[in-house]
Amino acid sequence: MTAVNMATLTPDGGVCREVLLQVSALPGGRSLIAVGPDGTSYPELRDRVYAGITNSRLTWPDRHVHISLGSPGPGQGPVHPSTDLAVAAAVLTATGHLPITALSDTMLLGEVGLDGAVRPVRETLALVAAAADRGYHTVVVPATDARHAMLVPGVHVVAVQSLSELIAWATTGVEPALPTPLAGVARAGGGAAEAVPPFLPAWLSPARFALEVAAAGRHHLDLTVAPELPVPLMGEYLQSLLPDLDDRHATDVSAMHAAAGRQVDALIRRPPLQAPGPATSVTAMIGGRRPGAASLAHRGVLLLRDAPDFAPEVLHALRQPLDQQIVQVVHARGITTFPADVQLVATSRPCPCSAAHSRSNSCSAPARRRYRNQMHSISDRLAIALSIDGAASGDASDGESTSTAAARVGAARAAAAERWSPQGYSTNAEVPLEVLRQPAFHLPVPATSTLRRMVDIGQLSTRAYRVVLRLAWTVSDLVGTGRPDKEAVDTAVDLYIPRRHTH
Repeated sequence: MTAVNMATLTPDGGVCREVLLQVSALPGGRSLIAVGPDGTSYPELRDRVYAGITNSRLTWPDRHVHISLGSPGPGQGPVHPSTDLAVAAAVLTATGHLPITALSDTMLLGEVGLDGAVRPVRETLALVAAAADRGYHTVVVPATDARHAMLVPGVHVVAVQSLSELIAWATTGVEPALPTPLAGVARAGGGAAEAVPPFLPAWLSPARFALEVAAAGRHHLDLTVAPELPVPLMGEYLQSLLPDLDDRHATDVSAMHAAAGRQVDALIRRPPLQAPGPATSVTAMIGGRRPGAASLAHRGVLLLRDAPDFAPEVLHALRQPLDQQIVQVVHARGITTFPADVQLVATSRPCPCSAAHSRSNSCSAPARRRYRNQMHSISDRLAIALSIDGAASGDASDGESTSTAAARVGAARAAAAERWSPQGYSTNAEVPLEVLRQPAFHLPVPATSTLRRMVDIGQLSTRAYRVVLRLAWTVSDLVGTGRPDKEAVDTAVDLYIPRRHTH
């Protein structure tokens, strides 16, 4: 009996699960069976692998081949066709077509067609990134997916179009030629950053500090915006203050966009901006078989224009990404998880009757309260309240340089990362209350006197207390004091409280 053990990966939403393969070839018979650890049969995988091998002009030996597929940890589930290439390689090894050590320390990813062709897998970029995280330095992928695989730093990519090319490379060491459009693609993926607006518009200058605090701490933002102001433009300016993504985050973001079927020719270095409209469904927001808007905004900005007009179930669905930085989609086969670490910007009009280019605010106070209360599912997750009227909207002059403001944000982010990295965090918005209460970060009573008084009289909740403390650290990072004093805490209260006004 010849036995071969090999590992591969299968996509499971936004994560990649390891699959362990055990292939044995016993004398007598010409059969092939593929089963999971619980006895689940995989007839489609079996048929693809058998047909792919025999249609590659290879002779199937007089062997009974048994394939066992399982995961080393929790999360057992169906395997994806991305495992086909590894299964075929293990079968070829067990039946003597490949040397037993030919594919050691190599990750193989790809679907095998009935004709022996290696077919593309939409999740290749995420799979290759997961392989790199597990220490694999060589990956074999479908030739049509090579451009995505080559974006992952530190990985040597072998692109094959068929099982015949895989066998030729594994036995001779001669790599197949890359597809012509890829011949000059850099292997480490240094995608250029997208252009950002060079200046903050003058009419946005009064709100500059609040925007900087939001960008520096990754705090969620509640914007009340005059109807004549360009809401998407404000999202772009907030995005422009954010620092570029590092290799790891850029790979994660690029993988999400590739999995959604978008063309990704270089690592996405700028934090993404998604701006779904009020007609967006729950599926479009959190995803289904593919990532939704929340996951496409991973590590970037999710802008909800006219947030009170979104369906209540859509806003409620956003609570999970705001609290856990993931979305989970329940379906008949189980639960699919996508990453969704977003910075939320929810905008609303000053008055529910406000229309574009209308300054009418004739609604009654109860109508305004009802309008605002439509955001109740997410309102307590929004840390900064900001109201921008249209008084200066006609001022087309340039305000402060975006690069100057972005430099301050970058410095504040660096200070926060240095402080929190021993605790496992990088930005102020993600630090839990138990860390803020540690002696090293506990603020003296004089600094928090106003805040504590507001909690004692019921003006602020415990959740609000935690949010304001996080804001205070960000304010302190921006002004360079290193540790929040009373002024920083009071400034944080002022950033949080205006949203609580009723009209």
